[in-house]
Amino acid sequence: MLRIVTGVAGLCVLASLGYYVVASIAALRFAVRAASPAPPIPKIAPRVAILKPLRGLGATLLESLISYLELDYPRAEFFFGVADYSDRAAEAPVALRERYHFTPMTMVIGQEPGCANRKVAKLIKLAERAPNAEIVLVSDADIAVDRDHLRRVVGEMSSDARVAIVTCLYRARPLGSIASRLEALAVNTDFAPQVMLSAAIEPIHYALGATIAIKRTVLEEIGGFRAIKDVLADDFFLGRLVADRGYQVHLSSSLVTTIAYERTFADFWNHQVRWARTYRTARPLSLATIVTHGPFWALVLLAASGGQPFAIKALILVLAARIGMSALMLVRVLLVPELLRDLWLVPFKDLCMTAIWFASLLSNKVIWAGRRLEILPDGRMAEVDG
Repeated sequence: MLRIVTGVAGLCVLASLGYYVVASIAALRFAVRAASPAPPIPKIAPRVAILKPLRGLGATLLESLISYLELDYPRAEFFFGVADYSDRAAEAPVALRERYHFTPMTMVIGQEPGCANRKVAKLIKLAERAPNAEIVLVSDADIAVDRDHLRRVVGEMSSDARVAIVTCLYRARPLGSIASRLEALAVNTDFAPQVMLSAAIEPIHYALGATIAIKRTVLEEIGGFRAIKDVLADDFFLGRLVADRGYQVHLSSSLVTTIAYERTFADFWNHQVRWARTYRTARPLSLATIVTHGPFWALVLLAASGGQPFAIKALILVLAARIGMSALMLVRVLLVPELLRDLWLVPFKDLCMTAIWFASLLSNKVIWAGRRLEILPDGRMAEVDG
């Protein structure tokens, strides 16, 4: 048995090292594309409606919204939505009205009833207020962008008639707690390179919720946002519905920024477990990522071999390669060199992600925005008690 475990662990160590290499290459290719000039937008710029469903007055909400209001794009309208007047998130766009009084901004109060996904419930109402938009751009509340973001997204969509969705990869910045630093590392050194590699080797059949720009005609063709009103992974299924109709989903070269708000380890754990269970349900192939968990397999190899010198060398090699890949992502690709200070947390974070992978297999129940939900086999979610 030990020989079998040693053999499996050894193969997975090699697979992990191979993954670090090919993911790094894909990430460097993405960095080259991101540094290249954006394709031009049409002479008559498409009218874009930017929909921002809001919830809660976060510490960085004003800063994030300002980054959108200062976009360098001639024909953009902004629609902000909250569920009701008690949500303090509404204070942010209201406070910005005077400063940006020439910018078309609309505040929408209320949400579509009968939607299990409350974010989508707001999006349905927001989209109804923008019937003339040629492109609808959905962005999470805490996302911040560069001034050329919308020009780049629209230019990429306009350069190929087959592209119906342009979605954006994101990097994460922590707020200071260890939990938020672990969350940011998970985004920057796990999620980001996986998406870059996936986009490099296969057509994308999903979208990323941080930013999704979709042609209005295609959105209407799939049934609007009501088509995803009851699913947890609304971004994933929106992209899949579009791809299933023969359109292309394009990963933009525009990199956006999110904030990791997690305060406690439980916040980090619950968030990552929710992601893992969502991915497993929506895309079972994601389970194969376990073979890329290098530090875990190196430790298994060390234990199964009884601490043989080759296993010790393998552990050192895996840790060096993993930290090297992480440094590359932070400095050269995601352009957040200040986060190098957290490299020492990478091995611990990786072992946490392995534990989360195993925990994700135990149930389909998740916690989201204080709600306890069960992910059904078709991706829909249902409220659960206890």
